Amino acid sequence: MLSAMLAAAMMTAFGEKVTAENAWREYPRPQMVRDGWACLNGTWNYTIVSNDVEGIVRKIAAGKILVPFPIESALSGVGRLTAAGEMIEYRRTFDAEPVAGRRLILRFDGVDFRAQVFVNGVEAGIPHEGAQTGFSYDVTELVRKGSNDLLVRVWDPTEGFVNSLGKQALEPKGCFYTRVSGIWKSVWMESVPETWIERFNAIPDIDAGKVAFCFEVNGEEPRAEVEVEVKDSDGKVVARGKGRGGRRFEIAMPKGFRKAKDKDGVLRFFLNNQPYFIIGTLDQGWWPDGLLTPPSDEAMEHDIATLKRCGYNMMRKHIKVEPLRYYWLCDKLGILVLQDMPSGDSTKLFNFAHANVAYGSVRREWKGVMDELMAVPSIVMWIPYNESWTQPCDVLTADTLRWTREYDPSHRLVNGPSGWRDFEGGDKGHDAKDRAWTKFPAEGEPVSCDSVDRHDYNFRPSMHATNPGRVSFLGEYGGIGCRVAGHLWTEDAWGYGNTGGDTNRVALQQKYVDLSAHVAGLAKKGLGGAVYTQTTDVEGEINGIMTYDRKVLKFDPAALKKAHDAIRAAAR
Repeated sequence: MLSAMLAAAMMTAFGEKVTAENAWREYPRPQMVRDGWACLNGTWNYTIVSNDVEGIVRKIAAGKILVPFPIESALSGVGRLTAAGEMIEYRRTFDAEPVAGRRLILRFDGVDFRAQVFVNGVEAGIPHEGAQTGFSYDVTELVRKGSNDLLVRVWDPTEGFVNSLGKQALEPKGCFYTRVSGIWKSVWMESVPETWIERFNAIPDIDAGKVAFCFEVNGEEPRAEVEVEVKDSDGKVVARGKGRGGRRFEIAMPKGFRKAKDKDGVLRFFLNNQPYFIIGTLDQGWWPDGLLTPPSDEAMEHDIATLKRCGYNMMRKHIKVEPLRYYWLCDKLGILVLQDMPSGDSTKLFNFAHANVAYGSVRREWKGVMDELMAVPSIVMWIPYNESWTQPCDVLTADTLRWTREYDPSHRLVNGPSGWRDFEGGDKGHDAKDRAWTKFPAEGEPVSCDSVDRHDYNFRPSMHATNPGRVSFLGEYGGIGCRVAGHLWTEDAWGYGNTGGDTNRVALQQKYVDLSAHVAGLAKKGLGGAVYTQTTDVEGEINGIMTYDRKVLKFDPAALKKAHDAIRAAAR
């Protein structure tokens, strides 16, 4: 056990409860629960190594670390920033009991950025690159009865490469935050049959009253028969069906899951064949004590439940991919998710040459994100690009958007570049002086995506004109800064809507209500949805409806719910 957690500059109440014995002990993938698994989270040994100019690797530091918290975080027990060229070596032992006719799968839900895995001194497979998605190795032939040695070697360049970053930075400032390296999601092992289901997708068709299923089956018989039973909340079987692995098959359902688009006069968002104005927050998913890793299930549920209490029906999961348990909570608690692809090198923003170089890496990782999250019902929109970060030229941008639409067989919405560089009817440039309008496709002409997205932090934000091809959407607005004494990461804090932030929370709440009334006016004109910045303060940003430590909800939730109800009423 770690002797003590590091004291962060700020701790959440959830982080204060974390111990080596209770850290992330729940089953990591509640969408596909299996018996016979072992949690490998907990205390590991770590070593920092670095090579010199002659390529000789030398040990720099060593100690104990609490997995799955990133090494830079307080909850890891280390709190160390890695330098360029350094690698992290994680090591622990685990017990195994190999069984004839069963396979042992070693799973890593997230490692930033490149991971090599060795079991009993043998490399388990090709190194995995990509921070956002999970990966696994069949280690059946490498594991022996009793104690086994596990070594994970990680390299994370953060900046200067083609890897996805989101808002990580070597030097945090403005809207960029402390970087995350190494293991940052759960590590676990499970026992599976010789033929097993690796993942599945459910494709609803509410109009036909059917759901299509497709199961990825691994092992000896990838085309094995698969049987599906669908149960209601009381455990009663309401539908059955059979099919083969790797092939789509349909079953009749009394109720469909989700339908996220349609048209009725002005183009709007629909949910289950009903017009549905989506109002939510930009949700960064950062924590003062765990950084990108939430402290616990309780912590994640707190954030989602708070948004629901304030009358939001959606969140935009902003350039981050959460643990699978997070999306399960969104499904269970009932909130829609707009999912971003985490963007690349923040030092090369708006650099089309670099974006073109990174294009293949971005596309591969985006496919991995979609594969991992495809079966999550609460996700209703994909957002491949944010504000031209890692966005390539117009042709390659359109290719990505069109591919995203085609790759998802359930036809979720696909957002155009969220803010700024939109070559198909949105804002052309970043700066106001460079803002130009491009022509919307005429009715009947092909479009690459479903919405045209504006980011506008003026007190009275504007919207794109309604058009026959794409829903008008306000992908970011608001950002009202509010300073709460005793709950600041830094005194040099700021807000989008009022630089430096105010302290009069009564006046700020009225400002929020007035801003919402303006958005209601846009909804009446045909705006399809809006994303307020943001759920919580994050490091130097104080735009959250909650403080960074989640200990203060800055506004009265009833007042916010009333304002949001008024927006939805105006849209109707």
